[in-house]
Amino acid sequence: MTEAGEAGSPPDEDEFEVVLFGPGYGESIVLHIGSGCWVIVDSCINDEGNPRALEYLESIGVDPAQAVDLVVATHWHDDHICGMTRLVEVCSKANFCCANALLNKEFLTAVDALEGRHLSESGSGVREIHRVFTSLESKASCPTFATANRVIHARGKCEIRSLSPSDAVFRNFLQSIGNLFPSENRTKTRISSVTPNDTSVVLWIGIDDIAVLLGSDLEKRGWVEILQSGKWPTGKASVFKVPHHGSKSAYEPDVWNRMLESNPVAVLAPWRKGGRVLPSQCDVRRILAHTTNAYATASTGLSAPSQVRRHSMVDRTIRSTGIGLRQLVMSPGAIRLRRPLGSRGGWKIEIFGSACKL
Repeated sequence: MTEAGEAGSPPDEDEFEVVLFGPGYGESIVLHIGSGCWVIVDSCINDEGNPRALEYLESIGVDPAQAVDLVVATHWHDDHICGMTRLVEVCSKANFCCANALLNKEFLTAVDALEGRHLSESGSGVREIHRVFTSLESKASCPTFATANRVIHARGKCEIRSLSPSDAVFRNFLQSIGNLFPSENRTKTRISSVTPNDTSVVLWIGIDDIAVLLGSDLEKRGWVEILQSGKWPTGKASVFKVPHHGSKSAYEPDVWNRMLESNPVAVLAPWRKGGRVLPSQCDVRRILAHTTNAYATASTGLSAPSQVRRHSMVDRTIRSTGIGLRQLVMSPGAIRLRRPLGSRGGWKIEIFGSACKL
């Protein structure tokens, strides 16, 4: 996991650990919640197509088949779910949790129809979530629904609570199911979100007086619903996985003011598609207005505008030499946070690969 590929030793039994992987082929989070118990949130893969969460656990001597208690799919976007089926299969003792929207009968019917008609591309999140459901069905495993203000996992002193999606979002989702089906004679295309990021699962992980807030890709409307409900555990989180790659569309200042400690550790995985990159320079400045402890798994989106233009001008020359600068800044990185349970001290922060401080 380091530049030399070394992840080091596993955390102590009484140590809380949070690892964010990305960007590469998406993002994923691994948590050690104490006593050798682990949780995996979302999935991304390495160059060989293997889930990076499994790669990490095995590299530090942890058997995911025995040690992983819970696997969570926050939503079905490609960059959060690639390799999820493999996770579910390997982590055989783990409970699986996702938004109730994804386990809705109408949604499953839609997925089956789409899969049968081969309308989605091979990398589509629709196809991956279909495989996950098939795997769960084969072993008669009953998933847990994530809804607003629900405890989805509890072990020892650790409680994991989902803060979204709300019932209102779920109703809107059901009304949008028809949008999954393209009209007759429409060109084959990748299946898009029903309602972009609205059904994302936000998680609050609390152990003793330590709390972590994982923002998934939930956008502003969803955060406003959470804040208006007032239904989240008491206290404030000291770690924040910034939602939707730091995008302005997911920014709600009261999340920082009401749900997070002063100057929290903020982590994110950049995103790029076509000519669009997140976070932008404006996004970075907005995050740094709230904390000096902000980290990204790669430097994409953090370059000065003049540097971006320079890269564009020499792109053809770079390609002819076989060197791809844009690929390098999007290469896999990781951010690892560790903190002893019951400790009043701060987080030990380590960055690996292409990860950097904002």
